[in-house]
Amino acid sequence: MNYVFDIDGTLSFNGETIAPPILAAIRSLQQCGHQVIFASARPIRDLLPMIPGFEDGLLIGANGALIADDRQIRPVAPITSRDLQLVTELIASERLSYIADSCWNYAAQVDDTQPILNQLDPQQLAQKVALPELNEVIKVILVGLTMAQSTRLSAQLQAATGLTIVQHTAEGNLDLTASKINKWSTLQRLGITRYVAFGNDENDRQLLQHATTSVWVQSKSALNRLGQQLTDSQCSPTSVVEKIRALAD
Repeated sequence: MNYVFDIDGTLSFNGETIAPPILAAIRSLQQCGHQVIFASARPIRDLLPMIPGFEDGLLIGANGALIADDRQIRPVAPITSRDLQLVTELIASERLSYIADSCWNYAAQVDDTQPILNQLDPQQLAQKVALPELNEVIKVILVGLTMAQSTRLSAQLQAATGLTIVQHTAEGNLDLTASKINKWSTLQRLGITRYVAFGNDENDRQLLQHATTSVWVQSKSALNRLGQQLTDSQCSPTSVVEKIRALAD
């Protein structure tokens, strides 16, 4: 069976590491012959430090916009030049904070107080460049929005572009990728239709809805629930390990 894992809020509860018992439980899945796939909102660059021992496996990054296999990274679909131009104009006119990712390097204009900076290239693997210098932009995050801004900008972008938009109201962020890109659509491109999925956020919704078995790690209580649930009080490394082992039996 294929086991697909989101990272932040699902396997990692501090945004910096995954507890060793969780990594050990996932490793045991591989030893039993199952395929393990990590599918994250992070680009591959920022996903690799989180998964020691699994770097050579099949990875989905940037909400489905990137794939890596045996450390060979390829884009699924970049943001079109037209849509990127509209986003760039919006960033300038609204004076928005943002992070823009290519397959490896990035551009960013983010206030030092934003928590997302802790997840941005923590091992300094890439180069920070000016936005026009990125060869292909595969994902843009609009950072630190108010709820009103997030709702307004999301509606504006939906009307004017073909972008896939994921609204994270708790963090005040909007994730933007190319049209019809998400973790589940990328699994389909890879020919993977039967899988067990673990996720916790809006960007996991399609992934969980189409899974053979889904586990919603309810680390964000405001979200509608899907699948088998680990509730707020159960969101711990121990409960995640127990669920992985139970589903593997």
